[in-house]
Amino acid sequence: MIGNPSQSKILKHTARSDAEKARICAANNADLYQAVFRAHGLPDQRTSAFWSSDAIAPPYYSNMTTLDPNATEEQLVEIGRLTDRLGGRPGLKDGFSRLDLVNKGFRLLFSASWIWAEPHRISAPAPQDWARIRDAAALEHWEHSWKQSGSPTDAKVFTLALLFDPDIHIYGRCAGGGFDAGCIVNRSPEAVGISNIFSLAGTPQVFRDAVSLATVAFSPELPLVGYDRDEALDAMTKLGFKPVGQLRIWLSDEDGL
Repeated sequence: MIGNPSQSKILKHTARSDAEKARICAANNADLYQAVFRAHGLPDQRTSAFWSSDAIAPPYYSNMTTLDPNATEEQLVEIGRLTDRLGGRPGLKDGFSRLDLVNKGFRLLFSASWIWAEPHRISAPAPQDWARIRDAAALEHWEHSWKQSGSPTDAKVFTLALLFDPDIHIYGRCAGGGFDAGCIVNRSPEAVGISNIFSLAGTPQVFRDAVSLATVAFSPELPLVGYDRDEALDAMTKLGFKPVGQLRIWLSDEDGL
């Protein structure tokens, strides 16, 4: 009997443990970080234990994200090196909630959940009125709306070079010559990530639209991943996502809230 290749891939994804899924989520998120930093022309390095950068990070991005829950000693050494290199304590994403950094001069900003949806769990057509961001003018409008939705900063976070990365798609919902909602989709070898979901109208439909876009952006046979908390986590679980692990974001205790 000849097996169904698509069904075999789905069974492979389903057979993974939550711990393995969390690793894949963390790796996909690190791929996005790497793309954003390199689009800024910033240096970075990556090992099996962590991704990090010695440069001043763009707003809302950390200088390090962990990739292995069992490599805490190596990660603590890198945190010390980054602290010395940057002249202060860097922002950190502890991808598996394994690092206790309170006594090292850090404070916990928030905790969140890695989320995972099997390929066969998501089925929806591409939403109407959404467009992929393809030029500088559209990106400027998109980032303006992204900042208005709750990410204020005077700095440029998303550069034009990001639009030429074949593994990154930025989408916006067209409204009044600009965008009133958006998301970023990024592809890794084992998953497709969804991030930076926003809506100026605050409607839950934006989560369903983002999931639909992620499903058709690259490969419908790859699982969809990301991380969320609070109301966003509730919205994504209603769409078929499952929490598979915990992460923490740490900042220097010297930084203001």
